[in-house]
Amino acid sequence: MIIKDVMSTDVISVSKGTSIFKALEIMVNNNIRRILVEKDGIITIRDIIYNWRKIDGKVEDIMNKDLIFITPTSQMKEACRIMTSEGIGSLIVGDGVRIVGIVTERDLIRSCKVTGDIKVGDVMNIDPLVATKNAKLSEIADFMKSYWQRHAVIVDEKRPIGVISAKDIGRALLARRDLENATAEGFMTVNVYKVTPDSSLETARMLMAEKNIGFLPVVDARSLLGSISEREILAVLSI
Repeated sequence: MIIKDVMSTDVISVSKGTSIFKALEIMVNNNIRRILVEKDGIITIRDIIYNWRKIDGKVEDIMNKDLIFITPTSQMKEACRIMTSEGIGSLIVGDGVRIVGIVTERDLIRSCKVTGDIKVGDVMNIDPLVATKNAKLSEIADFMKSYWQRHAVIVDEKRPIGVISAKDIGRALLARRDLENATAEGFMTVNVYKVTPDSSLETARMLMAEKNIGFLPVVDARSLLGSISEREILAVLSI
């Protein structure tokens, strides 16, 4: 399969003067994590959460101006390689001037199978962000920025009891909640899918694709051992 087989041609864009709050609202309402800013940049939900104190500013103040393109006829493995090497979650599809679509890590995860006997434990992140249910959302957002993450596992002692994502914090911002007072308990996802280190990486990929999620805690019978995300899977798919 090639990029045009999996890309989205419905690319949402906003003007540079659009408020960051409005951009966040568009993302949450359309269940997407990024939108173009005219043809000059892109803003992601990660950018917004990392800059949550600027929520009433304009998107041009925090957008990424470095658009990376891929052609519609490129192989999906090439997209996996570029995203992995650049540390990004999407590519603009076009010729460098004309934009015809966008392809995301989620699109690739849904379409590319992991081959070989690779286990989750072989590639998992052994040091995911963790927080308690009483942690302030402001603290979690700032830790996400410090470690370039968009998920944190909520634990009770060592037992995972939930996950909070950048999108969850975005919902709190949309509700005009004060992140310095709101806690993880009120916004975390509690019905969390999990895998073990012995789970095959293909099982993790299929679970992410089926449930439309990008992050899984890795556990044993008693405690959190790590995490697996779209990024780790893309790194394997890029080889």
